[in-house]
Amino acid sequence: MLKALYIVNRPDYFLSHRVALAQSLAQEGYEIHIASVKHESTEHLYKLGFHFHFVDIERGRTNPFKELLGLISVLRLVKQLKPDIVHCITVKPVLYGGLAARLLGTPKVVVAIAGLGSVFTTDSVKNSVLRFISIQLYKMSLGNKNLTAIFQNKHDRSFFVERKIIPESRTRLIRGSGVDLDKFALSPMPVTEKRAILLSARLLREKGVFEFLHAAKLVLQVRNDAEFWLAGDIDPANPSSLTKQDVDQWSAIEGIKFLGFQSDIYSVIKSSEFVVLPSYREGFPKALIEAAAVGRAIITTDVPGCEDAVINNKTGFLVPVKQVEMLVEKILFLLDEPEKCAEFGRAGRVYAENNFDLKFVVQEHKNIYLS
Repeated sequence: MLKALYIVNRPDYFLSHRVALAQSLAQEGYEIHIASVKHESTEHLYKLGFHFHFVDIERGRTNPFKELLGLISVLRLVKQLKPDIVHCITVKPVLYGGLAARLLGTPKVVVAIAGLGSVFTTDSVKNSVLRFISIQLYKMSLGNKNLTAIFQNKHDRSFFVERKIIPESRTRLIRGSGVDLDKFALSPMPVTEKRAILLSARLLREKGVFEFLHAAKLVLQVRNDAEFWLAGDIDPANPSSLTKQDVDQWSAIEGIKFLGFQSDIYSVIKSSEFVVLPSYREGFPKALIEAAAVGRAIITTDVPGCEDAVINNKTGFLVPVKQVEMLVEKILFLLDEPEKCAEFGRAGRVYAENNFDLKFVVQEHKNIYLS
């Protein structure tokens, strides 16, 4: 039986972004293996009939000795399984899985570059050093002639190609991980006393969470019919995460609600009036294509990844990054113009149907596996 091994930083990320692809392969007779850290969601992988393997690739850890052990655990697994396909998703799995597959001669290797990460997007002395090291590691890990790198936006692909990390001939562009258009069905605008403006993301500085909060505070000073929802958790493994103290401080403001992680994000999007993501940079934000599918207008930033998820002035608005005043202006516009907001949402649904259908994304990946 043919084997496909997915190496990913967290099982829950795999379940939200790649499970449909793995299920499609399983239907064609592949034995599906998932390698990741231990997590409460691993039980769901077993229920789907997948095999789970623990590998020590904890996010946010930089201890060289422990990282070496993490690489060894991946090497051992690839050597043991001898998979026909290795698909690596997120930074450490790409670095360690790519290198292991190269050393062990795996027939087909696919890596997903879902954004550049905070090392490349946040300037500091430490990140400058880590950036240099990361580029060298990427060159080693992606040097396999049997490897194809999937990028979610043209800017990230150009970054890698221009630095000679990988030749363009071994890259592919697939915009995002797709959205299930049946599950995220078009929904009418809610009729509620309080009109919810939603940010759905991990609570990281780079997601523009503080810009969203400052904009919320300003809007709430002039509007009493709005609420600002944040659906997502803090991420202790990420140095740019909000803290519990931050959450407690901001949630004390009436009209700002931290919802935490939401397993049924469709219901949350349906209950919101429009969606905001003032991110500094993305691979391709799943939260935005889900919002578009449900028929919600979007306000996001004119940065790589985000700018591809919105047609400015048709499905939503693009605003300059870190510009709270412009964010406030567009939020107030959509609150003042509910018919325009609904019009943007309907256009967003059409855009999602034409560009982000999960079935198309799954087939694109399978074409790469077979190439």
